[in-house]
Amino acid sequence: MRLLTGPAGSGKTTFVVNALREALRAGDDRVRLLTPTATLARHLQNQIAREGFVFHRALIQTLSTFVETWAGELRQAPDTVLYLVVEDAARRMNRPEFARVVEMPGFCARLAGTIAEFSSAGCGSKRLATSLPDAPLAEAFLAVYREVDRELEARGLALRAKRLEIAAERIEREGAGGTHTIWLDGFHALPDPELRVIGALGRHADVTLTLTDSDLTPVIGARLAAMGFHEEPSKRVRAAPAIALVRASGIEREAEEIARRVLEQAAAGRQFREMGIIVRTGDTYVPVLRSTLERFGIPAHFYFDAKLDEHAAIRFLTGVVEAMLGGWDHGRTLAVLRLAPRFADSNAMDRFDLAVREQIPNAGLGALKALAAESDTLAHKIASLRGIEEWRSFALTPKNWAARLRTLRNLFRPARPEWNQVRVPAEVGRSQAEALAAFDEALEEAAEALDPNHEAPLETFWRAVKSVLRLKPLRVEDGRRNVVHVLSAHEARQWVLPTVFVCGMVERQFPQFHPQDPFFPDSARASLNADGIRVRTATEFEREERALFDSAISRATALVTLSYPEFDERGERNLRSLVLEDLLVDEQEARAVRPQPRGLRGPGAAGGVGIRLPELLEVLREKTGTVQPTSLESYLQCPFQYFGRKTLRLKNPPVRPERRLDFLTQGNIVHEVLRLWYAEPQDMAALFHGVFERFLEEKQIQPGYHTERLRNAMLEDLEAFAASDEWQREKYRSRMEEPFEFAMDDSLKIAGKIDRLDEAQDGTAVVFDYKYSNAQNIKNRIDDENLLQPPLYLLAVERAFGLKPAGMYYIGLKGGVEYAGWMVEELPPGWLESARLRTLNVVGEIRAGRIDVAPADRDKCRFCDYRDVCRADIGAAAAETEGA
Repeated sequence: MRLLTGPAGSGKTTFVVNALREALRAGDDRVRLLTPTATLARHLQNQIAREGFVFHRALIQTLSTFVETWAGELRQAPDTVLYLVVEDAARRMNRPEFARVVEMPGFCARLAGTIAEFSSAGCGSKRLATSLPDAPLAEAFLAVYREVDRELEARGLALRAKRLEIAAERIEREGAGGTHTIWLDGFHALPDPELRVIGALGRHADVTLTLTDSDLTPVIGARLAAMGFHEEPSKRVRAAPAIALVRASGIEREAEEIARRVLEQAAAGRQFREMGIIVRTGDTYVPVLRSTLERFGIPAHFYFDAKLDEHAAIRFLTGVVEAMLGGWDHGRTLAVLRLAPRFADSNAMDRFDLAVREQIPNAGLGALKALAAESDTLAHKIASLRGIEEWRSFALTPKNWAARLRTLRNLFRPARPEWNQVRVPAEVGRSQAEALAAFDEALEEAAEALDPNHEAPLETFWRAVKSVLRLKPLRVEDGRRNVVHVLSAHEARQWVLPTVFVCGMVERQFPQFHPQDPFFPDSARASLNADGIRVRTATEFEREERALFDSAISRATALVTLSYPEFDERGERNLRSLVLEDLLVDEQEARAVRPQPRGLRGPGAAGGVGIRLPELLEVLREKTGTVQPTSLESYLQCPFQYFGRKTLRLKNPPVRPERRLDFLTQGNIVHEVLRLWYAEPQDMAALFHGVFERFLEEKQIQPGYHTERLRNAMLEDLEAFAASDEWQREKYRSRMEEPFEFAMDDSLKIAGKIDRLDEAQDGTAVVFDYKYSNAQNIKNRIDDENLLQPPLYLLAVERAFGLKPAGMYYIGLKGGVEYAGWMVEELPPGWLESARLRTLNVVGEIRAGRIDVAPADRDKCRFCDYRDVCRADIGAAAAETEGA
């Protein structure tokens, strides 16, 4: 038996693959190349196949798949089943040491992980009992471990180590099935069960094992030597690649810098498939890398498992069950229907969405079906949900529940596009198929973990299903070849690429920090190692992290670029990884970069954007025959805002019940109270409470502390206004909510409504506009150059009411009474005429089709309903940032 050793890049894998090629050329199919992971096996299969070799895929496979023939009838327990069994065992054992944390998913996950680690080391509960170290939680851990072993045995299941032991025994007795040559490549950790299988294979076949120097510990070396392996060191090492070190301000800028350099390499002739990005902390970097590479138009294959429970198809199926168990709450059911493929892009669904939101909170499928009456397809979908409503009254065995829940797939039917619709991308279809298949597997695994004879309601079985879905990974096959490979640090150990990027070089991220195990700290693990149970300590984890880094920087043949963010998401400075101290490389600064906008030209592009078709311009002329002052002010703030609000008349979705008492609603309540109070003076408090209660009922505003706080504040503000004597009301006749309309020229009319018009006996009139806003906001209006409401209201006094305008005031009512405005004699000469000409100019621009994103006050963009689609940050905002 041969043991090939050497540093990363010394040619061990090349030797093995060349030996396999020679066997294939000779027509020898009694050879096997075994790997630790399915990804590595597929990678080698594709590599050999692209070279023109024709072979059975079994010649290159994982060690686990290879020993299936000898593992017997004992099935391997999936990780999800192990978790559920551990969770149930921990609760039933009811150990006082775990009483405070046993209900926490994180605790049970850690407990299951430690059990899996001990099992992989060949240490079952019986073996652990004979070598139990002195640790505070050791006895409690052993009690749960024993129960888990008993439960798995009762279900005909076993962990991987047990199956390897069975396979090793059978191979020793029966041989290796005619295989005479076996190569094992890519293995890094070799626990005792795997060593026993390798030893059994070595008795019947010529075995070659490869290990890097960092993985060949003295213990492993001694055991392999005792098994008959002869070490053959390899000193040949690839030429070291060039190394670059980049510092970015944050993780987003770091990802953008990687994308920029990828495109730079591609422009120089490098294929995407010749580049890789190595990630140590996937949860942190994978989402930002995925979105960044997509924005830059870079195809990428992420070798990371997705979360099954976050897939849209699974969210739909689980959402249906959750909504049913919750009595078809309308908010929850609406969210589920939004995930149905046939309604993802549907005008009928949009209208239904708004109708449902307006009457939330509510429950029941009957009311929902009534709201969907205009769409037969949507009404049919809602009616189909009734078929599972009766499940709430059933009590079934786990297997029967699994069979019944499999029928949920019938509710998720991908839409068939019409002839004029865009087809669903192939990767989306594959993803949905994989997710639905994984959902079926999750149901079976949940049933496998529960008592097969116990009948229980759906809620009990569904809790187990949700746990499995949360833990079960989803990996969708990606057949594209010319893509950037985004790899984990462990996955990357099998790859060699010309250009490699290693991101996240921050202390405790790479190398990753491994705390001591809570059940068996390092002192207890040292005791176990002394008894021959090989479990890793914190020191060994640190050694493995260093080995991962050394492997990562050796994966490139031409260039490796290391990067790290200088600051974290809180703005605090990161400590760069200490392993970088050994690299004598000057740091480079990441450059600010943005992807070029794709598709339609964005704001700020040459020529701007606008409406050009004569037919549409005629529509704009018709729509602007009559305009309101506030609409013109919206245009002066931003033409695109006017386009969305007035031209397209886009409607905002109704706010949630807890947010319905918003600023607009508060203002409407105040206006209504003042209208009634001026029409018939009465007790302000009684009047306000009546109006307030009516609004609560009409808008289904939820009672609570927030509602009562705003009620009291509005009442105090209204009573303060009623008691104010700043304006001499007795000299005027007040007219409330007065509508007006007057002609500006032959093709334009101005229309609106004046909150309060105070008319004096001499024919003069003063306009008042109520604003439920604080004093500072009212004062700021005086200096706002885009205000057209005051002059147009004063023109309305003259042209619509036949009175002489005397002045206009805004009245702020929030937190105190504040008057801000003008008397006519205070206005500059020609003010009204200037406003008239400006109004005509604005309407002319609207009719000319101008819809540019050009906010006059960028601070107000955060209040705009259309900020998510205007992309203002790509135009002027980016220019301002670069010029700062």
